[in-house]
Amino acid sequence: MDNGNQERLADWQDLALSHAGEKLRAPLRDALLLDRRLSRIVLTATEPALGQLKLAWWREELAKVASGNQNNPPDPLLAALAQTWGEDGEQLNLLIDGWEAQLPSDEDPSGAPGALAKGRGEVFSKLATLAGQGKSAAPAATHGAAWAYAELAQLSGGQGPQALEQGLETTSSLPSLPRDLRALAVIGGLSRRALLRGGKPLFGDRFSPFAALRLGIIGS
Repeated sequence: MDNGNQERLADWQDLALSHAGEKLRAPLRDALLLDRRLSRIVLTATEPALGQLKLAWWREELAKVASGNQNNPPDPLLAALAQTWGEDGEQLNLLIDGWEAQLPSDEDPSGAPGALAKGRGEVFSKLATLAGQGKSAAPAATHGAAWAYAELAQLSGGQGPQALEQGLETTSSLPSLPRDLRALAVIGGLSRRALLRGGKPLFGDRFSPFAALRLGIIGS
């Protein structure tokens, strides 16, 4: 179990969330919070085995959420996920798989950016469905993948350049999303911008807020 302090969203995530429709807002918020928790586990793990142990705890607890057997959640975030994701919480295990792949191993000491891109992409796809925009599930997945590549491109070592290359390929044609999914478009658009700037932070310069505002208003 990870008993860290109450997680807060990054400023750019709060901004993106402000553009979310009613059906999207709560499940997106809790998915973002879970992702931040998982990223902290992986990126601060002093030993891969320790990170895997903590991720396994989250995998087991999310299984309880999905099955409806989470009666007394040991973590406030789990309680929130039980309300906003319910039986769909099993889909969030893809985030765990994606982050687990970023732990160094003998076979791949630099991690596998594509695994996190798949995990975040599938979660964005599910978010589109939860928001009543199932026809946009595949485009939404591309925005989720872009976000994964953009953040991993900031890392040092072999993983960063690999994520940058794959991210630029993924976002060469970033699909548009309907108004109800504008929050996902903000995340995907900021990610594409960060990749084009060579793997910079999503909110790394004074023009970032203006770019986010434009994405929130027109989606591109």
